[in-house]
Amino acid sequence: MTKIGATWSVLSEGELARIRVAALDLIEDPGFDLHHPFLLDRARAAGARVAPSGRVRMDRRLVAELLGRSPSRYSIRNVLGQSWEVGGQTPNGTAIVTDPWIIDYASGEPRRPRLEDLRRNTIVAQGLASVSAVSRMDYPVTDVPGPDSSLRALEEHLLNHGKGYTVMPTSLKSFEQWVGIARVLARGGDIRGLVSTAVAVASPLVLDPMNAEILVRAVRAGFPVICTVCPMAGSTSPYSVAGSLLQSHVEALMVVLACQLVESGAPVLYGSGISLTDLRDGHDLYYTLDKVLWKVAGVQLGLAENLPVMAECGGTLTHRCDPQSGAEGMLFMLSALASRAHVLSGFGSCHNAVGMSAEMMVIQNEYLRASRHLGRGIRMDGGRLGVESLRRAGPGGHFLDDELTLDLMRSDEFLAPGLFDASGGRANGRPLLEAAHARVEEMVSGFSSPVPGNVQEALRAHFRRLRGAA
Repeated sequence: MTKIGATWSVLSEGELARIRVAALDLIEDPGFDLHHPFLLDRARAAGARVAPSGRVRMDRRLVAELLGRSPSRYSIRNVLGQSWEVGGQTPNGTAIVTDPWIIDYASGEPRRPRLEDLRRNTIVAQGLASVSAVSRMDYPVTDVPGPDSSLRALEEHLLNHGKGYTVMPTSLKSFEQWVGIARVLARGGDIRGLVSTAVAVASPLVLDPMNAEILVRAVRAGFPVICTVCPMAGSTSPYSVAGSLLQSHVEALMVVLACQLVESGAPVLYGSGISLTDLRDGHDLYYTLDKVLWKVAGVQLGLAENLPVMAECGGTLTHRCDPQSGAEGMLFMLSALASRAHVLSGFGSCHNAVGMSAEMMVIQNEYLRASRHLGRGIRMDGGRLGVESLRRAGPGGHFLDDELTLDLMRSDEFLAPGLFDASGGRANGRPLLEAAHARVEEMVSGFSSPVPGNVQEALRAHFRRLRGAA
């Protein structure tokens, strides 16, 4: 890995070009499977070779034309009228507020989510200035029995949700629920740009009927599409770092190309979530250290295609808040930030991408603060090189009352303690997890939802109708 200024890269210009050329070769032959009549018709009309089986082959000219239609930046917005640019100079963060497992602070162990977790985790996401959009895994809560459990969890989330909206639909019904929610949030107005929609590719190289239909409906609704490609090295992608990276790039381009077939200029966020198949037992290892190489290289590839790009910024293989978690978490955040990704995704995620906690959201936000400090590098302006200070002090002197000390002692020259134990382990220092929990309690205490009262009432009425129709 090389460090260039405040950015990191893992691919040389030659390696980057080699992968991009190989991707074009594969899109041309063998192509990819696209199981959706409308998209196949559009591909055929655009000049692609379309087989009766749904196999689509595109030449370089057509790929370049379609990629050229995809915008390099776009905006997302929320119910409060706020908006965020995706693809600009300032990276946006995204958080997740529930997963199949919540890491319980008291026990330190994973447990299934409860309704209160949705509320607390949403509140914490609201309080993190680095987070611009929030997603929720479609998963039921243990303290609301029956078929309405997942709906009740979503309602609790939305009643406290004032950031951008990201949806990861697992069915057409789930997606259409979000279209209805967007109309409620928009209060009868335009819903374009209000909800970002993840569209999954089935590895290798297949866009299945359900996800293809979600893509079409999302583009028509004016929702930005998020490439969700998760090849697993050794089982659903080649058993090599480079081979899985290549496949991931092709699959992300598949989503971009399909979106442009529906509507020229449809916004798409390039991203990937490559993982490793543990050939000892078949488990999927999502947050291995190889992820650092994949995420930085993936950003390089997306930027080379002039697309807005995201990179996973959090994560650890373990649910424990221990040295392994700290090493993995800080490395992932630093590499994501230094990759120049436009979106840093996954605040709160841990436990091999199936667990999360409010404390982990806060801890990863602290990692981001530290990464920004380190990414800034060493400044030498304004006397910081210390030449005059050394002259004034001379051999055997000190710098306690030096002009430079007095000028910078209350500045950001050094990383402020924040949640890190800056006492060196002395009596006043607190472990990071304990400090994060205290911060969570502070954020949750006295929280008032940013969602306007009339929108809250409309949401409650909307969910009563949904539960009645279930």
